[in-house]
Amino acid sequence: MLTDLSWLESNSAFPPVQEKIRLDEYRKNDILFNSQVPPEWSTDFKSIARRLGKKQSEIDTIFNYHQLISKKTADFVCGEPPAIETEQDTDKITKKLENQEFFTKLYEAFIDVSRFGNAVLKFRDKTVTAVSPMYWFPICDKSDLKTISQHVIAYPVNPNKDDIPQNLYVEIHEKGHFTERLYSFNGNATGGLIDEKTHITGLDDFAVQILTNVTSSSGLFGISDYSIINSIVEKLIWRFSCIDNVLDKHSEPSMSGPASAMDYDEETGLHFLNLGKYFARSDKNSPDLRYITWDGNLESSFKETEILFNQLYILSEMGQAFADAGGGDSSGTALKLRLVSPRVKAARLAKLNNSRVKNIICTLCSINGISIDYDSLTLHWNDGLPVDETEKIQTLALAVQNKIISQYSAMKRLGLSDSEVQAEIEQINEEQSAIQPLTLGVINNAENTT
Repeated sequence: MLTDLSWLESNSAFPPVQEKIRLDEYRKNDILFNSQVPPEWSTDFKSIARRLGKKQSEIDTIFNYHQLISKKTADFVCGEPPAIETEQDTDKITKKLENQEFFTKLYEAFIDVSRFGNAVLKFRDKTVTAVSPMYWFPICDKSDLKTISQHVIAYPVNPNKDDIPQNLYVEIHEKGHFTERLYSFNGNATGGLIDEKTHITGLDDFAVQILTNVTSSSGLFGISDYSIINSIVEKLIWRFSCIDNVLDKHSEPSMSGPASAMDYDEETGLHFLNLGKYFARSDKNSPDLRYITWDGNLESSFKETEILFNQLYILSEMGQAFADAGGGDSSGTALKLRLVSPRVKAARLAKLNNSRVKNIICTLCSINGISIDYDSLTLHWNDGLPVDETEKIQTLALAVQNKIISQYSAMKRLGLSDSEVQAEIEQINEEQSAIQPLTLGVINNAENTT
């Protein structure tokens, strides 16, 4: 954990040694996300192979549950963009966010939240962009290690003909401004300062904003979704590789039969089996020429993999439906009942990051000339599952009837824009006005007749 900028002094190691464990974990998670086997796992596989006396330890099949978990998590959190509700021009705000591709960047950010534990978003000019957490170095307050006093973005640049970076690019972010520096770089250590510029952001907060996964009192960084399942997935990959080797071995055609079935090749000096010949049996006791079938006895291996899969479903919080390929009842209500665990996980991430996402939206709108009040902004997070329209309308109608929410809010949650809501309300009022005089007229006529 870093508490000052001394690691940027000349001849200091980069990346700083204090961050090596975190960055190594990020590197491994990035490899896993991209369907590759990290070197640590390859070393483990070779060690197991040596212990078991196996000649081969290479893995052909990769089960990329890591990438699937990250994509599913992002799908549940913001695959369907959160609905925005404000006292300002909501349509204008939504359109600006769409023009900035904000919701696409938010989706990418939650993939990083899942695979790294944190996502880094940075304001530059009038846009917001995602930065890899591998280039993010937070500086903590010495008196409170959970409080960040500066955000540093740093990475090597300007590779030479041998693809070796010659410089280190650094941004030191503080509230309201950031300092841009360029250092010389020799591949693993920072050299002298070459250039330095200060930029005023005009923001009340940092131009770098962080989204996070679950944290603890003993750690500053979010916990990756991968750390809890890595050992299980590694075991599954190895176990299925062993099963695959057994099945391949036993699928090789092998035969048994009498010695008379073999011919001798004088050129090579080897005996061989000529299957184009006819082999006569003198009596029933003579051995028959036949294929050998093997019993791999893989029942215990499949039982182990079943247990490992169940633990994967539990620990990843994806449940058995994580492996659901579709089919069956796909109504919104049915899916929600089957996907309680991942929906709870998504709701937790949305709650942890709701205020930060609101702040990012307000800042992005502000730097683009759109006034928005943070306190009046409400985000309605969706789970991306198919909507049971009948259930939704009944729920909103009941909420309006019991005065829990307004008619306006109910229509907004149905996906109508401000102009569409206004038009619907005016239409409803006109219809009620048209019915009301008719009702009074009928009553008056009835009274006159009496």
